[in-house]
Amino acid sequence: MANGYLKKGIAHDKAVFDLYFRKAPFNGVYAICYGLSKAIRDIHDMKFSEGSIKYLQTQGLFSDEFFEYLSHFKPELSIQSIEEGRVIFPNETIAQIEGPLIQCQLIETYLLNCFNFPTLCATKANRMWLTSGKQPILEFGLRRSQGPNGGITASEAAMVGGCVGTSNVLAGKLFDIQISGTQAHSWIMAFNSELEAFRAYAEIYPKNCILLIDTYDTIEGCKNAVIVGKELEDKGEKLVGVRIDSGDLAYFSQEVRKILDKAGLGYVKVVASNDVDEYIIAEIQRNKGTVDMWGIGTKLATCYDDPALGGVYKLVEINDEPKIKISSNVDKMTIPSKKQVYRIYNGDGFMTGDIIELREKEGLEEGYVYDPTNPMRFYKVKSPAKVEPLLHLRMKEGKIVSELKDWRKARETMEKDINYLADASKRLLNPQNYRVSISQSIHDLRTQLIETYMHKEK
Repeated sequence: MANGYLKKGIAHDKAVFDLYFRKAPFNGVYAICYGLSKAIRDIHDMKFSEGSIKYLQTQGLFSDEFFEYLSHFKPELSIQSIEEGRVIFPNETIAQIEGPLIQCQLIETYLLNCFNFPTLCATKANRMWLTSGKQPILEFGLRRSQGPNGGITASEAAMVGGCVGTSNVLAGKLFDIQISGTQAHSWIMAFNSELEAFRAYAEIYPKNCILLIDTYDTIEGCKNAVIVGKELEDKGEKLVGVRIDSGDLAYFSQEVRKILDKAGLGYVKVVASNDVDEYIIAEIQRNKGTVDMWGIGTKLATCYDDPALGGVYKLVEINDEPKIKISSNVDKMTIPSKKQVYRIYNGDGFMTGDIIELREKEGLEEGYVYDPTNPMRFYKVKSPAKVEPLLHLRMKEGKIVSELKDWRKARETMEKDINYLADASKRLLNPQNYRVSISQSIHDLRTQLIETYMHKEK
């Protein structure tokens, strides 16, 4: 397409694209935004090496003009986006990219790749963290993740959503994440007895000792852990926790808690793992399980039950002329033109809706707003307690102009933001929908563009 734009003389036309997603993952209503900062940094540094151009030349697809353009490539894009860590919703603009058509097109796949999976992982972690009551969660999913790069991405994004550490040592090094882990069943089985294995581990790691107690029998394993815990106390140390990785986690956590408390080891944490997700966490808690910490692997690092976020990237304006994609599927009809997204809040500080308005309006006007997928659903906005614009300039004509947050700052943003989303919209079953609407101005523009298209077709 980029080569074709050059050949047809439209490569340098001024284009505007929107990045957004159509459906919230995991049968929920929201997502946690993450991944755009990396994309913007990489776009800022984007270039085509001599080796890359030589490879493209072997394909027999592209023109010499295209190779000449790539050899002198310099980013000229401007990007506005929602802040990393913010709560975001379907059908609203998450990022808006402006610049030469050819450059807007060249970054499409990479931008979506940077946004989709990290946002998905951050959202999955967030659901688990909230369901647990904000208990500590360790990300243990590297062995089941989609390759080394997928595992590193999942580890970082999980921190944004609510995790406190990872077993992925490389992610710890790259992103300054707390690394954490325990022994596997192979450690226990490598010794002549479970107690011997526990003692050996406690001897090596007296300050970071978590014992896996279900290799043979969970209750007997817990009793052996008590012996080692008492021996650590005699040395002035403390057993950190015991981990259960199989069986009825609600029942065994209760029994283990009783044994630990009776032995005077009330400070020892009960850690649960074994293909845990938010639904299992909720069920364990409903059955009065006594888990203090969670080790979550496959269901988090792979986003097992919903492994792809449907983020899309659509042309909405070219040479100052609004563009619209009209589809027989109304969910796929686009929202034209340059836009701003406004979040409105009630008097208690809770977010009550996001409204998409034309950027040229420079503010949110009171009046009717419409569901972007069903214009028969509308309501009237009247004097919201607070109005907040969400899209802010990150890159101007190829230069980064505002702070791009790392995972720690994105995590801080998430923790503040998620508190102002109503609990009804965060529940696992039948969450209350959150209203994303288009303004009267955009509704009228869409109607006009559709009518113009229909007249052209006649």
